[in-house]
Amino acid sequence: MLDTMTTNKHLLSALILSSCLTPAVADEPANSPKLILQVTVDALRGDLPERYRANMGEHGFAYLLDQGIHYANAHYQHANTETIVGHVALATGAPPSMNGMVGNVWYDRGLNRAVYNIEDPNQSELVTANSGGDSVQLDDTQNTAQGNGRSPINIHSSTFADELIKSTNGQSRAFAVSYKDRGAVSMAGELGKAFWFSNSTGGFVTSDYYYDDYPNWVATWNESNFIERYSNQRWELMHDRENYLFANEGNVDFKTEIGSFKRSFPYPYGPASYPYFTTMLSMSPASDEITAEFAKTLINNENLGNNGHTDYLAISFSANDYIIHVNGPSSLEAEDGLLHLDAVLADLFATWMKKSELKIH
Repeated sequence: MLDTMTTNKHLLSALILSSCLTPAVADEPANSPKLILQVTVDALRGDLPERYRANMGEHGFAYLLDQGIHYANAHYQHANTETIVGHVALATGAPPSMNGMVGNVWYDRGLNRAVYNIEDPNQSELVTANSGGDSVQLDDTQNTAQGNGRSPINIHSSTFADELIKSTNGQSRAFAVSYKDRGAVSMAGELGKAFWFSNSTGGFVTSDYYYDDYPNWVATWNESNFIERYSNQRWELMHDRENYLFANEGNVDFKTEIGSFKRSFPYPYGPASYPYFTTMLSMSPASDEITAEFAKTLINNENLGNNGHTDYLAISFSANDYIIHVNGPSSLEAEDGLLHLDAVLADLFATWMKKSELKIH
């Protein structure tokens, strides 16, 4: 059985591949999955996969809609739909009034300052070989934090990852990956492991809350400088323009011009040496491709789903949120961004199916 949840939220939807994605392992009950894969798409309004489906393939969003359970009229019980609020509601099943995540940033009277949701002054970002740089950040809410330490210390409710690990006496493993730090930490909870992309290093980082040192495979992935493949490339439409719903969107003055992105296709990333290079990547489908590639590497190197107990991997895709902030939800960019994500999802699902020797029907 494949469960799919698409909530009718302004800033967040989740697609959950849950029970029996793969055959159960021998030493667990027959209905136990080998791996639970939770895919969260930041800023995905519930109607959008169906809205753009004509240009999508069969094995991404369509696979979830056709083979899973699709909640077309789901609702949520909180007003603020910022990233951390929705992610932690999904991770804990509790509303913000209980889980503590009332916004990306809030004012702390005791500290007499604004607090970033997952900041932790007692922790630090683990140093990587290529730490440093001064790439411009698109999302300045992170700059509110004091220090670069990140942890789930401010989350007041237990997450799904926490409860899964407790239920197997620590035998299950849980990981979370996102371009955004809060997209990863929120899903990993207290007992899982979180990785997020760093604009300054051009690779994935974590906190010393989770690790004392980077696993070798993470160091190797970062040293490969994966993002170099986007140097002097550009974001272009997947299909002929006339095939898009927003092909004739007209005046684009409502869009935000940032760096080399000038409100219309194609969108050049610039060379890797460009100070805004990783910012340009974040505002395009490239960030989802980078996130998925790292997640696939994690699955293989951590051998997820093959340790005799149910493992968990949460992947939060952030490009849709960034694209909508800059171009609006009803834009050619937002439409094409989801088409690119559809292809990313299809490749991600196929990778897992191949590893598990299953077929997508």
